[in-house]
Amino acid sequence: MASTSSPDMTSFRFSTRNLPPKQRLSRWNEAFGRPLSRRLLSPPWASDGPFHVEMTGRALGGQGGHPSLHVMRMMVTAGGMAERSRDLLADGNDDIVLHIHETGRRIVSQFGREATADTGAGLLTSNADTSTIVLPDPARFVSVALPRKLMMTLAPGLEDAFIRPLPPDAGALKLLLRYLDILDDEHALSSPELRRAVTTHIHDLCALAIGATRDAAEIAEGRGLRAARRRLVKTDIAQNLADGDLSAAALARRQRVSPRYIHKLFETEGTTLSKFVCGQRLVQVLRMLTDPRHDDLTIGAIAYNAGFGDLSTFNRRFRRQFGATPSDVRMKART
Repeated sequence: MASTSSPDMTSFRFSTRNLPPKQRLSRWNEAFGRPLSRRLLSPPWASDGPFHVEMTGRALGGQGGHPSLHVMRMMVTAGGMAERSRDLLADGNDDIVLHIHETGRRIVSQFGREATADTGAGLLTSNADTSTIVLPDPARFVSVALPRKLMMTLAPGLEDAFIRPLPPDAGALKLLLRYLDILDDEHALSSPELRRAVTTHIHDLCALAIGATRDAAEIAEGRGLRAARRRLVKTDIAQNLADGDLSAAALARRQRVSPRYIHKLFETEGTTLSKFVCGQRLVQVLRMLTDPRHDDLTIGAIAYNAGFGDLSTFNRRFRRQFGATPSDVRMKART
């Protein structure tokens, strides 16, 4: 198990890849099950077959009264069972946990009820109560642990949501799953302020998926939901920078929103869609000009590869952005 930490963020990873098959279950329970998740795994996890587990996680917040957030991504190559028994409740953790399955499914028993979450669905459980989770097959999923008091404020119907599957077509659930990729972006988590913003956005999206109050939903839609949409649009732009259609209409079709909504996402950041796209293309050109692997390409070819169609416009904007010509930047990088 490997981990890194700062006052308001901890990252951890656990893998059984290099462990002998017969040690994998006991090492998992020793390193992660008992001290962190407070759930113990049992067979067929311990089989001598191809069983393997990969887990990565981040814990954000918890400092200065700011609500905490724990996100775990896990992949298992064989089914098994995890129990949070009465003796493990002594840790006093009363977080609620939203599980979302990317592949596979889980069957959860808690509060005398049983429910199944299939691929794409979500399921809410309570850390304050005993539970049994069965993964019948290989699976990949995300578990988001949230502070109970905060979520009860945002979604007062929380108690009724436990052990009741959230459908795969829930819009907020899909956005949440995609927004969680931000936790792999070191730049997006580079300061305490950014980490607090990301934590708040994830709280908002979880509340919308569970069933936020009208007032909380309005706040979340203007905050967490918009941040998630903005990130997805920016990712779309990055993936289509060279030769894709980056008009508001095309982005709106791919993201299933209106063109006006696309424009508003950038207006709230004090810019425009066209300025953002141009800025991203200029940054890509700058990277290529300073990368020796592209020395065989002319400056014009690099500009075209980044999506610029007019070299005179490109040169003017490049100099305005970086205070030097493209040829000056390339020469300086070479020397």
